[in-house]
Amino acid sequence: MMEKMLSPFLAYRLPYGKFLHQEWETLEFMRDAGIELVSISPMNTVNSVGDAYSDYPLIWKWDTVYDFSVLDRQMEDVLVHHPSARFLVTVDLNSPIWLARRLSIDSFYEVSNCSLHKEWKTLTLGYLDAFLNYTESRRGSRIEGYVIACGRTLEWIESQNRKPSILKNLHFREWCEQNGLPSLEPPLVADEVPHCHPSVYDPEKEVAAVQWTRYVNGLTANLVIEFISAARKRIRPEAKIGVFYSHIRNGGILGHLDCERVLDTAPPDFVLGAACNRPAEIGGNSGYIGVTAMLRRRNINFLFECDRITSTANLKMSEFVTLSGGIWEGWKNEDEDVAGLKRELGMALVNRLSFWFFNIWGGMYRTPAVRALIRRAADVWKTYAPRSTGSAAEILLVIDPESCYQLHNYPLGRKALFLENRISAAGLPADTATWEDLREMDLSSYRMIVFENLVVLSSEKEALLRDKVCTGGRTVVFLHEAGIIRNGVYAEENVEKLTGIGSREAQAGFHVRKQKDWTMVYAFDADALTKEKLFRLAEEAKVHIYVRNAAFHASAELLSVHCAEGGVREIHLPFRAQRIVEIFEGRVVAENTDTFTDSFRSPGTNIYFFQ
Repeated sequence: MMEKMLSPFLAYRLPYGKFLHQEWETLEFMRDAGIELVSISPMNTVNSVGDAYSDYPLIWKWDTVYDFSVLDRQMEDVLVHHPSARFLVTVDLNSPIWLARRLSIDSFYEVSNCSLHKEWKTLTLGYLDAFLNYTESRRGSRIEGYVIACGRTLEWIESQNRKPSILKNLHFREWCEQNGLPSLEPPLVADEVPHCHPSVYDPEKEVAAVQWTRYVNGLTANLVIEFISAARKRIRPEAKIGVFYSHIRNGGILGHLDCERVLDTAPPDFVLGAACNRPAEIGGNSGYIGVTAMLRRRNINFLFECDRITSTANLKMSEFVTLSGGIWEGWKNEDEDVAGLKRELGMALVNRLSFWFFNIWGGMYRTPAVRALIRRAADVWKTYAPRSTGSAAEILLVIDPESCYQLHNYPLGRKALFLENRISAAGLPADTATWEDLREMDLSSYRMIVFENLVVLSSEKEALLRDKVCTGGRTVVFLHEAGIIRNGVYAEENVEKLTGIGSREAQAGFHVRKQKDWTMVYAFDADALTKEKLFRLAEEAKVHIYVRNAAFHASAELLSVHCAEGGVREIHLPFRAQRIVEIFEGRVVAENTDTFTDSFRSPGTNIYFFQ
């Protein structure tokens, strides 16, 4: 349990590149709405389609040549339109194109390699030092905090971080010796060698592959630690540091697996994660990729970056590039925009997350109804954001970083993420934790615990499962090849030892076994657990269902309910509330009751406060 409650904040993030200058009027609207905290991106690099993140000239001109008048100009331009603005400033540590070309190394795609390049690191630490010295001495009273950014899309991502390189190969044996591990040959190629088993490394036969994966994730972690530590020395004690990092539950993102060491060694004040990593569809729950228990027990806040694509969002990057499909699929009309944005805000309010509206390429927040919602949101945030004590979810999703290292079939690992998406589609909220969090957490409130990737089991882990998890009448869900590595030995029969399900039987569907004091659910293929089956499992586990045919997030003080189809819904609370108020409309909905009805727009979101 954390020592003190964190204060969530509300902010607006300015658009990237040339679109920034087309959206000054939106900044003025945010000013008038009462949103004082503004995130700026004075960056030196280009994005994934080759366009400049910043439309201003480079700040970092050459090795130790900096033009901070460019930063001044960007801040002054903001202050013209929002004179009272306070800033969250991105410090872009990615290489400008001149440095990437000169050193033949690009941090946007090679973070782990850059961590070992002495000249790159010396120059980049020099830029960080000069940047913070300048901002703290000239602009400190305006700056609330910094986002330390590097890697692909500024998120410390390196999708091919297991790819060998001369630098990584040279230092691998030294790392092995320092960590008391066998001195092994580094790989010659990445992920192109035959494996002993379809999805899990054999810990006895494939030691090198696992050891290499630990090594490269550790390289990224070392760099995050070094940059956060350097920044701490240069900023005021009250200034905050944030990073787009610790996204270990997003199975396709590599480089974040060693994040618990970072959080213990050089903890940031907040971790950021983009909404686009979770489904946007109207009617289901929203979600976040942060591991809330991991952060909360270290008193680290999670900043939910709301980058949902509204129906008016600009996706035309240039004459030749228009973004579409996947994460760029937007809401269809103004009604969906309002219901969707209110749902995102409701989730953040309930879970005590910080929140910023990100106007990525412009055009996101222009319609009258969306602006009316944001204007009201700023007032609601001030009143209610500090009042929630956090999620009252009764479903817990657990990721085991130790098991992540043993997975080489990442599409299989991503099925766990898709399972969470189906839980959200079923309208159910869930908290998130790592295996290490289980040791510290009070699990008494959880009726259903889902282990997303528990392929590695030890006697110690088995004891924790037996004594703390698989008890109390709760339902425990195991996925994929759960427990297939037991005490360092890979064997198919190990899955049966954990689940009681034989290997032939395991391949089809999902299986439910009633135990003495708990219910075991096992699905070899997570796709067998549809949203309908997950909802039924939650009901049978006695998870409290606040409302049917809708999605909800709840704390002891707040309840957010979202639905695709409007009409009257009956809502059941697990306690009697003296007074129930819909906070955006200021309506008293009911008094002295544990059951009430309310009307919803189609689509609609209502957020209630209990007194």
